[in-house]
Amino acid sequence: MKRYPATILVTQDKGLLTHWQKAFGTTKQTVVSNMEDFLRLRPVSASIAWIDLSRANHPAWTAPVWQDTLKSEHLRIVAASSNPNDDEAMQALDAGCAAYCHAYSDAATLKQVREVVDTGHVWIGKSLMQRLLHGVNRMVPPPSVPDSSWREALTQREIEVAVLAANGASNQAIAAQCGISERTVKAHLSAVFTKLNITDRLQLALRVHGIH
Repeated sequence: MKRYPATILVTQDKGLLTHWQKAFGTTKQTVVSNMEDFLRLRPVSASIAWIDLSRANHPAWTAPVWQDTLKSEHLRIVAASSNPNDDEAMQALDAGCAAYCHAYSDAATLKQVREVVDTGHVWIGKSLMQRLLHGVNRMVPPPSVPDSSWREALTQREIEVAVLAANGASNQAIAAQCGISERTVKAHLSAVFTKLNITDRLQLALRVHGIH
């Protein structure tokens, strides 16, 4: 599995930059304050770029300047907003971003976003997850008798973790509710993904809620 050990922080906000640097600790970090410079950047090593969307000169995700950047095999982009909303999240994720989150999320959440993106998955917050499920439910109503066959290959603990994750709970929240460590939560989710032959939490949510 490909990893993205380097971090690129794109912001002019010194307070936000300090917050991110503290959250990511000793990861290899490159700071870019100018969006034009970032768009010209060609990372040599696999990197995760955190984009501060509050920048006034942030191009629309549909703009041609993003094409090469969003398609780069060496780069995954996290769109970070100080005033997040689901419509903006949909635009970012639809364009090819690997995650959309609150720029000032606590350190634990930022680290979790990074871990999810680092393993090749897409981070979808609880609010957007529920909106997507609601939209899919309207188009394809779940069966009157929910399909519970997905449970058959899982242990009781894996089922518990899967249900919580499918409803948008973070690893931290799952750990607290189940009385286990976040590392154990990650191990359970990895096992669930493998057993159900899925790759991310949205697919898990669709499976658990009986939407195919």
